[in-house]
Amino acid sequence: MESSLKKYTTFLLFVTLLITGLIVGEQLMVPFAWSFLFAFVMHPLCAFLEHKKFSRASAAVFSTLVFCVVGGAIFFFLVYEAVNIIKEEATLYEKVKIGIDQLTNSVERTFGLSIQALGIAPSGTSNMGGIIGWVAGQISKLSQNIVTLTLIPMYLFFVLNYRALARRFMLHKFSGERLEQAQSFFANAQRSIKSYLAGTLLLTGICAMMSFVILLLFGVRYAFFFGVFIAVLNLIPYIGNLIAFIVILLFMWITKDSGWAVLFAGISLYASNLVQENFLRPKLIGNKMEMNAMMVFTAVIVGGMVWGFSGMVLFIPMVGILQALVNSHPDWKGYAILFEEPNKSED
Repeated sequence: MESSLKKYTTFLLFVTLLITGLIVGEQLMVPFAWSFLFAFVMHPLCAFLEHKKFSRASAAVFSTLVFCVVGGAIFFFLVYEAVNIIKEEATLYEKVKIGIDQLTNSVERTFGLSIQALGIAPSGTSNMGGIIGWVAGQISKLSQNIVTLTLIPMYLFFVLNYRALARRFMLHKFSGERLEQAQSFFANAQRSIKSYLAGTLLLTGICAMMSFVILLLFGVRYAFFFGVFIAVLNLIPYIGNLIAFIVILLFMWITKDSGWAVLFAGISLYASNLVQENFLRPKLIGNKMEMNAMMVFTAVIVGGMVWGFSGMVLFIPMVGILQALVNSHPDWKGYAILFEEPNKSED
């Protein structure tokens, strides 16, 4: 009894220290985690260059430069388009006030309620400027994290250039059965992350294209930007699409004169999301991570609490690594059941 209590106490203490370390070391660990994830994306190019007689350092430098050019172009485009939208703050604000007044009058005529007497309409209109200012402030914070952004390509180069050290360390540290367990862990973790990334990147591209076409058909301004916006938020399971749809439909409601256009656009985007989630995602990603929905959802929520947006994306492959670790250790395999989908035959 005492040994079990000591074991559980040690485990809880370890989890507490781990979460505390993740929060305290966020500025250091977040760019490293992103670079580690991007290293899987850039590894094929790096390996191809090494096969073409490039030195490992040269291949790592070139792969990092390619990542910086492509990633920088995407980042610049998103920020530039977001700033252009925010520049229309005055116009958007006036249209929001008009829309809220129309909605208030419609509710009062239909239900006989005095919205103004309840104090809802004045607070809604007066706070709109604050909401827009908050969004602008969040975007402006990107410039404050320039040091963090520069750490990502630096860590990416180090991971690509020194990736062989992990194997050397494993061969030096372990032997016999423990070496087999370590090799199994690294193989399972690499296979899980590579499969997940390949399917996710392809699904993200398809999502961006489908959303762009739908928004273009409905004449939405900045259709390409919002298509990319939906695709990026689609990286966050369950929550990302909901946030993207709310933002886009709100933008359409403000900028469009027809409510039917907003309604049909919402239906089209929802239908597109159903196709992606029920047909494309199982085909492209399937059960590559071999995790049930509860584990994925928990990873998203805990990641958001610890690291914000970065945590919502990064904690899913991190839980996949944890699952590979559990599966590779004989004493922990019982806990792997918690990650699995239940059998259809089970009650």
